[in-house]
Amino acid sequence: MVHILCLAAGGPSGPLSVKECHDDPALAHYLDLWTPDQIGLICSDDHRPIGACWTVLRPAADPGRGFVAPGIPELIIAIAPEYQDRGHGSFLLAATLQATDDAGVRSVSAAVTDDDARSIGLLRGAGFTSVGSHDRHSVMMRVR
Repeated sequence: MVHILCLAAGGPSGPLSVKECHDDPALAHYLDLWTPDQIGLICSDDHRPIGACWTVLRPAADPGRGFVAPGIPELIIAIAPEYQDRGHGSFLLAATLQATDDAGVRSVSAAVTDDDARSIGLLRGAGFTSVGSHDRHSVMMRVR
């Protein structure tokens, strides 16, 4: 998961190193508490990882950007820039949400930058609604 987030986080300027991801508090927030017993999927193309989607439970004392309440996992999705706009994000999001449903998770939150219309549309299409905003990020939530 770490490598996928670093790959996508660099955006058009290219992937970030693992050290750069861990040195950035906003990114490290989503890496350090993920454990294999939490839900997470990796998408690959010809055996090369190109994206990932996972959930992280954050404590109230150390909330992420999309934190809503204790016990509600925050969803993170990252697709390598050269693989965006090909349906991989929609596929990963749908598969991850199905996994959360199957695990009995009733609510999932996410944060997206206010100017990222594509990601906001992706989340809205999956049943997320805006529940707040802070620090130039919209906080969205899906309840089943």
